[in-house]
Amino acid sequence: MYCGGPSQTMDHVIPFSDGGADNMSNLVPACRHCNLQKSNKTPAELFIGWDLRYRWSGKGTAQKSDSSGMSLRDMYLSVHQETLALLDDLDTVAAEIADQKRREWFIWATPWKYPYDLGVEYYRARFAEEVQKAKVEGWPDSRPESVKQRNA
Repeated sequence: MYCGGPSQTMDHVIPFSDGGADNMSNLVPACRHCNLQKSNKTPAELFIGWDLRYRWSGKGTAQKSDSSGMSLRDMYLSVHQETLALLDDLDTVAAEIADQKRREWFIWATPWKYPYDLGVEYYRARFAEEVQKAKVEGWPDSRPESVKQRNA
């Protein structure tokens, strides 16, 4: 969710230690590294911290420019829209995870196609049409017929 790499853990969007719910609506996939770095921060705190750590030279002040020509204030404002987009993505992913019918469809419709190693963005683009079609159809039962008959 945070770096676009393969996910190995589930992260509490609102940290559990800060009262975040321990249920599917507050969980998103994350790699171990991002999950450890996020720790008990909110996604916005994590993202803004990463951005400023890598772009801020440490010279200048919050109001005056550093060698790149941007003040700390300017850098924060420039990352604000990106942070809002990240929060929108988090809402989308959390809603997808919380939707039981979607999870069941996804598990049966994609296991042989989803090796988890190319990152979320790749798979969203790759399966966008299939996902949209299934959503319109109400997440149809995509289990193999043999499984449907066994569970009937």
